[in-house]
Amino acid sequence: MLLEYGWEHTKLCYNASTIKGNPQQHEDERLSLLGDSFSVFSFVIPAAALCRAYIPKLHYHQLALRMGLAPGFTCPLNLVAPLGRKLQYGNADNPSTQTVEQINKVLLARVNHTGSDIRLTTGEVLSPKSAPRQSVQAGWWEWKPLFKVKWKLSEHINVLELRSILLAAKYHILHLHQVHCRIVHITDSFVCMSVISKGRTGSKQLGRVLKELNAWMLGFGITMIVGHVESSENPTDGESRSMALQWQADSR
Repeated sequence: MLLEYGWEHTKLCYNASTIKGNPQQHEDERLSLLGDSFSVFSFVIPAAALCRAYIPKLHYHQLALRMGLAPGFTCPLNLVAPLGRKLQYGNADNPSTQTVEQINKVLLARVNHTGSDIRLTTGEVLSPKSAPRQSVQAGWWEWKPLFKVKWKLSEHINVLELRSILLAAKYHILHLHQVHCRIVHITDSFVCMSVISKGRTGSKQLGRVLKELNAWMLGFGITMIVGHVESSENPTDGESRSMALQWQADSR
């Protein structure tokens, strides 16, 4: 943040499996990347000096109160965002901008043309060969475990990921009594996100679970909007791994 690269800019320097397997190596690599980099301010200050005639004159105190803003975030000049442990995308003094409903409304407005998965547009340069999809941040919400289950059969990880999404849809319907609405769901599985977005798949194993999921959503008028989250940020990983350890202990 002090180098002006943004919150957790180097977090994805390794893939998710390496991050989980060796967190100390991941942390060391992140620090080395920052140590070998440069300060963005060294480029911004000369550019600002050259454009001084066109930039509104602000008191240093006002600029200091805005150092907590995320890079590239456009907002009124009177917005106050002091430097903190995380960068801000809105006014921290206005809680109405940080409610779950507001976040969900923003994400629901950024679905693709099929209206079934979230595609953020942040201005980041992406590979021309890949779809313009970016991950949402799990830290935008507060999470707590609601239920845990043990799988009766050993299946492919993609099938189990899809089954967990099916269980989440059932929880919305049976426990939260939600019908005729759109719900936001995040997953770290691109496979599951793709088949749910299309509503079909050529895989027989995934197809059986997907047909059941489609039946529940069709019967109760549910539209599931799926967003991708990085595996290293998946809030359900801790609970799922604890269940796996418990299952291994029971097996022994």
